Amino acid sequence: MPVLILITFKPHGIIALRVSPQSKMRISFKHPPLTSLIGALAYPLFSEDRYETLIDKDRKIRSKADELRKMLIGVSIHTINGSIMYGPLFRINRLYHKVAESAITSLPLTVIYGNENYEYQVAYIFDEQKLENYSIRDLERAAWGVSRIGSRESVVYVESVKSAKIELLRTNIAETFFSFPYDMTKSIQGRYDIEQVVDWKTTEIGDYSRSPRIRLVYPLERNVVEGLYDFEVAKVEFGCIIVS
Repeated sequence: MPVLILITFKPHGIIALRVSPQSKMRISFKHPPLTSLIGALAYPLFSEDRYETLIDKDRKIRSKADELRKMLIGVSIHTINGSIMYGPLFRINRLYHKVAESAITSLPLTVIYGNENYEYQVAYIFDEQKLENYSIRDLERAAWGVSRIGSRESVVYVESVKSAKIELLRTNIAETFFSFPYDMTKSIQGRYDIEQVVDWKTTEIGDYSRSPRIRLVYPLERNVVEGLYDFEVAKVEFGCIIVS
């Protein structure tokens, strides 16, 4: 039976999760990508090993967080009270061949601030059969140990952790506040953002410069989703989470 770990956390200040690969325009995601959320939980879960990377038999360097990725059935996030992206305007002055020149560049870097009392809820759904070396208690301890999401600037503090064993159902229509893949949908009712993110189900945690992307929907309110086909959902006390 699948295991749900639900974490509610708040940022201390900004969230700065850079779109990869980067250019001089250090654009951030408006919402945390799922790979960053996997890494956030993996760090405290594997902290006793003190190793963030491993070298496999093919001499390839792999992230320790990839072990956690393989245990998961689904990951989803709900942004509560919204977030706003900010970026500065820079004025550049120079003296070239005794001629003074100036220009303005916009958004060389961006960060996310939230509205008052904004927070995130993240749902991790695990395959219980793959949790051979970890108990639900271990996952709960790791959840309380989440301290940042991705970059070192993105410091957060955990407000609550809940766990439960759940059942997955198949349906063609669902209502949800949590993120879900866009390409599986036939129609969506409600406001939402769409971002291109790494497909965590097919991509190892680590270098994403050549990794395939998918379009992910981040609901801004309750969304009514109709699928192109039947998809799996987890029915929980606070609503519904689309798993695939």
